[in-house]
Amino acid sequence: MLQNTQFDHRAVVKYSSAYYGIIANNNQMFEEIKQLLKTFLSNKNFDVVFKSPLLNKKQQTSLVLSLFAEKGSKKILVSKNLFGLMMLLAKNSRLQILESVLNRCIELQNSNNKEIKINVTSVSRLNDDLIGQLKKIFSKNSKKNVKVVNLIDQDLLGGLIVQIGSNLIDTSVKTKLNKIKSAMKGAN
Repeated sequence: MLQNTQFDHRAVVKYSSAYYGIIANNNQMFEEIKQLLKTFLSNKNFDVVFKSPLLNKKQQTSLVLSLFAEKGSKKILVSKNLFGLMMLLAKNSRLQILESVLNRCIELQNSNNKEIKINVTSVSRLNDDLIGQLKKIFSKNSKKNVKVVNLIDQDLLGGLIVQIGSNLIDTSVKTKLNKIKSAMKGAN
């Protein structure tokens, strides 16, 4: 399974880098990507169908053709480039990585625009002063514009979880309690 995810990751990097090279200076294309990603988030059935390991090349191609079109029809309209990317992924039996490829294109754009996105999970909404302090701290270290996204999770009990790319800083009370619980189990 690990080998499969490594292979998928390499494919995501390859496809997203190539696609980003085509659309790099086209803000309209990035807006289109964001809209499609919102569709993935809002419709779980859409997400399940695209990530199904049961679909072969022919079925994946048929799925793209039945849902999307470049020109006017009752299908979801997408640009020629995005339609081409989806067809290429379908023909190579890689449609399940479409969402990851699109997300990585957005990350590449943010990186090239000198913008860094920080997800901060807390029990309640952060006040503007704290968000300003976080922006100041992280922009000082990275020399980039910082965008703070505040996510709410009342199960944390307190503290924060800060995620910057693949780095995670977890100072939540819930995590600390789980560590204590694990340590106590080991002592018994």
